[in-house]
Amino acid sequence: MVLCTRMPRPLAASLFVFAALALAPGVARADDWSPRDESSSDDVLQSYGLGTNHFGSVAIVYTPRSVFDFEENEQDPPIAGTGALTIAACILPLPTLFGGMGGMEGDITIGFPLFKSYFGGFGANLGLVVQPISFRHLRASLAVGGGFNAHGYGYLKPRIAFTIVPHYIDAEATYRWIPETASNVFGGRTDGLEDEGFGEHKFRASLFVSFRQRKDRDDFSVPGVHLFFEYTRVSGDTEELARVSIRAGDFMSFGLGAAL
Repeated sequence: MVLCTRMPRPLAASLFVFAALALAPGVARADDWSPRDESSSDDVLQSYGLGTNHFGSVAIVYTPRSVFDFEENEQDPPIAGTGALTIAACILPLPTLFGGMGGMEGDITIGFPLFKSYFGGFGANLGLVVQPISFRHLRASLAVGGGFNAHGYGYLKPRIAFTIVPHYIDAEATYRWIPETASNVFGGRTDGLEDEGFGEHKFRASLFVSFRQRKDRDDFSVPGVHLFFEYTRVSGDTEELARVSIRAGDFMSFGLGAAL
C-alpha cells in the first residue's frame, strides 16, 4: 500500500492502460487475423517474450565494481564485486486490442555474497507486458510492474528485439526505469511516505544464440545461450544507500547463461 501511494500518476495510469489493452478481447481485432492461426508461420513464436525466439533464461551475472563493506578499515578492507543467479521469463499468450500480444514477465535474483550490498540478497519482480509490434523479425513491447530487493519499487521497461540470423541468433535491448518516487526503502526511517527511495536506470543488451532451428509449432523449447551486458545507474539518499552498502553511481555487469 505504501509503495502504491508513492507511485507517480503517470506510472499508475500506464499500468491501467496496459492492463486494459492486454486483456482486450480478440473480437476487437480484424476477423481475418489470429495469433493461433494454424497457417501462420509466426504462430507459437508470437507468444514468446525474450528476444524473438525464447521465453526463459537462467544466467550468472557478475558486477565487478559493486564495492560493499566500503568503510575505510585496513584490517578489513572493502571487497569489490558481486554476483547473482537470475531466472527470467516472459510469455505473451493474449491478443490485444490493436492486433499485438499481451502477457506477463517475471524475474528472480539471488545475489552473492548474500545480503552484503544493494546487488546482493534475494529480489524478484513481476510485470504486465504489452507488445504492440509483433513481426517475425522485430518485436517491441513495454512492461509495467513492481518488485523488491533492498527496496520495494515500481518500474517501466520498454523492450525491443530483432533477428540477426533467422532461427539461430537474435538480439534484445531493454531499459528499466525505477523512479525514486516509486521506491520505498525497507527498514529505513520511520516516517513512511517521506522516506527517500532509490532511483535506478538499467540498460541491458542481450544476444541469444540457439543451438538448432525450431522444428514445428509444437516445438516449444529451443535451447540456446544467453549473453548480456548491463549498465546500471543508482541514485538516492547517500545515508540510505550506505546502509545497504552501495554508493550512488554507475555500474557494469556481465551475464552468461542458458536460454529456453
